[in-house]
Amino acid sequence: MRAWFNDLVIGIRLAVGGGRTSVARLVLSTVGIGIAVAVLLLASSVGPMIDARYERAAATQTIPEKIDGVDPLWYLNSGTSFRGESISVAYVWPTGHTAPVPPGIPKLPFDGDMYVTPALAELLAQPGNDELRARFPYHTAGVIAPDAVIEPGHARAYVGAGPEVMGRGERVYGFGSGTRVDRPLDPSVLLLLLLGSVALLVPVFIFVAASTRIAGAERDRRLSALRLVGADSAQVRRIAAAESLVSAMAGLLFGTGLFLAGRQLAEGVRLRGVSVYPADIVPVWWMAILIVLAIPVLAVSTAQFAMRRTIIEPLGVVRFSKPVRRRMAWRFATVGLGVALLLAADGLSSNSQFWAYVVASGATLVLIGVPLLLPWVVERTVAVVRGGPSSWQLAIRRLQLDSGTSSRVVGGVAVVLAGAIALQCVLASLAVIFDAPREFGEDPSEASATVMGTSEAVDEVAEYLSRADPAVSISRFREAYVRFPDGDAMVHVRIVDCPTIERQLKVTDCADGQFFVHPGAEEPADGLTPGRVLSVLHYGDGGRGPGQTYGNWTVPPVRRALQYWPTSMSWYAITTPQSFPVVPAEGVTAGLVVDPVDPETLERIRTGVALARWDAYLSQHMVTEYQDPDREMFVAARRGLLIGSMFTLLLAGTSLLVLALEHIRERRRPLAILAASGVPTGALARSLLWQIAVPIGLGMVLAVAIGVVLAALVMRLAGTSTLVVDWAWVGTISLAAVGLVLLVSLVTMPFLRGATRLSSMRTE
Repeated sequence: MRAWFNDLVIGIRLAVGGGRTSVARLVLSTVGIGIAVAVLLLASSVGPMIDARYERAAATQTIPEKIDGVDPLWYLNSGTSFRGESISVAYVWPTGHTAPVPPGIPKLPFDGDMYVTPALAELLAQPGNDELRARFPYHTAGVIAPDAVIEPGHARAYVGAGPEVMGRGERVYGFGSGTRVDRPLDPSVLLLLLLGSVALLVPVFIFVAASTRIAGAERDRRLSALRLVGADSAQVRRIAAAESLVSAMAGLLFGTGLFLAGRQLAEGVRLRGVSVYPADIVPVWWMAILIVLAIPVLAVSTAQFAMRRTIIEPLGVVRFSKPVRRRMAWRFATVGLGVALLLAADGLSSNSQFWAYVVASGATLVLIGVPLLLPWVVERTVAVVRGGPSSWQLAIRRLQLDSGTSSRVVGGVAVVLAGAIALQCVLASLAVIFDAPREFGEDPSEASATVMGTSEAVDEVAEYLSRADPAVSISRFREAYVRFPDGDAMVHVRIVDCPTIERQLKVTDCADGQFFVHPGAEEPADGLTPGRVLSVLHYGDGGRGPGQTYGNWTVPPVRRALQYWPTSMSWYAITTPQSFPVVPAEGVTAGLVVDPVDPETLERIRTGVALARWDAYLSQHMVTEYQDPDREMFVAARRGLLIGSMFTLLLAGTSLLVLALEHIRERRRPLAILAASGVPTGALARSLLWQIAVPIGLGMVLAVAIGVVLAALVMRLAGTSTLVVDWAWVGTISLAAVGLVLLVSLVTMPFLRGATRLSSMRTE
C-alpha cells in the first residue's frame, strides 16, 4: 500500500508540479471536464425542474366541489397578450367571509384592486407600455409571492370584481386540487426526445475522454523517463492513473462551481418563453453521485486504454515509430449492433418501457460509431494521399504519424452534427405530412382580427378603436344560431351587410336577401338547401342563455364566395340582414372585424377587449391563409435545431482552438527548424489549417451518412417510409464548419509566429 501511495503522489506531482507545461495541460483538461460536468449536472436537474413547476401549477388549480362551511368564490379566467407576452387574468368575487384565497396573496382583492406577479409588475412599470397600463386601470394592492408563480417570467393578475361576475365564471371552494396524471408520450415525440437526449449526452462523455488525453505524447515521454530510473510497468500505469485523477477531480470541482454560478443566472434566461427559478435547478441525488463517480472512472479508463499499445521503455516510446493500423472490426460491430437493436425495436410494443430502452441503446451505439469510425476513416484516407503543395504534404505527413488527436477532438463535433442531422431529417420527413396541401381557397395576404361579444361590449371596443385610430377599418356583423328540423344539429349564421360582404368575400353585385357560403363548403352546403325552413334560436347573453326557439328562417338561394371570411375558416354561412328574421340584440352575438391590422392596431384592439372585461373577446388573429399548428411546431423546432447546432459549432471552435495551440506547443522545435530552413510562415500556417480541415471534412461526411441512416431507422419505427433530407440545412452547417476552421487558423497565427522565431530555436 505504501508503494501504491508513493505512485499516486508521483502522479499528482507530475500533474501539478511539472512547470508551465504541466499547468497548461492541467488547465485545459480541467476546463474540458468541467464543461462536461456542468452539462451533466444540468441534464440531471431537468426532472426536478419539471416537478417544481408542476407543483406550483397544481397549487393554483381550483376546487369546484362544494366544501361545507366555505363560501364560494366566483372565479373567471381571462387573459390578454402584449407584444408576444401572454398575460393571465383571473377576476374574483367572494360571496362571503369564508371564501377561499388564491395562493400567493394575503387576501382577496377588493373591486378595482389587483395583485400581480413580479413579471407583470415589471411590464407595467416599463416606459413605453402605456397601451398595457390602459388594460389594467386598477390599483395594485400587492405582488403575488414567487412560490405561487409557475415561473419567473409568468405574467398573471388577480383582479377584484363585483357581483356582475356571477354566472360567468365558476364557483370555487378552494385551491390546490391538482393530482398528477402521468400519461405515456406519443411514440413519435418519445423518439425525438430519446434521440435528442442521446445526441446531447454522448458527445459530453466523448469530450471527457478527449480532455483526459490532451498532450498524450508528452505524458508518455515523462513516463518513459520514470522507467529509466527504475519504475516498472505497473507503477507507470498507476502513476498515469493518478495523473488522470487530478484533472478529473479538478474538473469535477470546476464543473460544480460552473453549474452553481450558472444556476444563479437562470432566472434571467428565457428559452422559447420558458424560464425557471434557480432553486428548482437541483440535480437528482443519485444522478449527482453517479456523475461524481463516473467522471474519475472514465478519465482513468481512458488513460489506461490509451496506453494499450504504447510500450513505455527507458529509452523511448513506440509512439515515435510508425503507428499500428487501427482495426476496423470492432468499430463496425458497434454500429452494426446499434442498427440491429433499432431494427429489433420495430417488433416490440411502442407502449412498453423496454421498447424505449432498446431505442435509446440502439441510437447511442449508432452515434458512438461516429467517433469510433472517424480515426479509422482519417487514417485510411491520409495513408493513400500523395503529392500536393508543401503545406499540404506537411499536414498529411503529420496526420499519417498521429491522426488520433485530431480525430478525437473532431469526433465530438461530428457526433453532435450526426445527432442534429438525424433530428432534422426526422422533422423534415414529418413535415411532408404537416405541409400537405389543403384546398382552402386563395391565399389572402393581409392579417385581420375579430372581436365578438355582447352588443354593448362590441360597441365599446369599436368606440375605443375609433378614438385611438380614426383611420381604422371596422366591419360590423351579428351572429345567430339556427337548428335543423330533423334533429339537434345547429349551425352559426353571420348576418352582414352588402358593402362588408363585397369587401371581405370578394363578390360583386351583392343584393339584399342573398346567402353566401365559403369556397370550400360542400354541396349543398351541409344541409343549407335553398328553400329549407330552419329554426332560429334565441340565445340570450351572448349564447349563454336558455336557447329557446325565436322564429323560422327560409334558406335563400346560395352564392359561393371567392374568399374566406377573414380570420375564420369554420363560418361558411353568411347572409344579409334582409334575408334573416329580426332578432333582438340580446339574442345574438355581435362582432367586428378589423382588416387589415398591424401590430400596433392589434395591441389597441386587445386594450379595447380588456376594458370590456368578460363581455368581449378577441377570437382570432392570423393570416387568412390556412396555418397548420403542426407545421408551425415543425418550423419552430427546425429553427431551434439550427440555433443549437450553430451554438455547438461555437463550442467546437473552442476545442479546435485548443487542439491547434496544442499542436503548436508540442511541435515548436520542428516548426522553428522548418522556419530556419527557409519554409515560409504562411506554408506552416496552411499546414496547420489542413491538419484541422481534413478531419473536419471527413467528419462531416461521416456525420451526414450516419445521421441519415439513423433518421431512416427512426422513421421506420415511427411507421413511415418517407425520408426527406434538407440538403440546404446540411449545407449551411457545412459552411459554418468551414468558416470555423478558417477562424481557428486566423486565431493561431500569433502563436505560430512566436513558435517560429529564431529565439525559440535557440531555446530548443
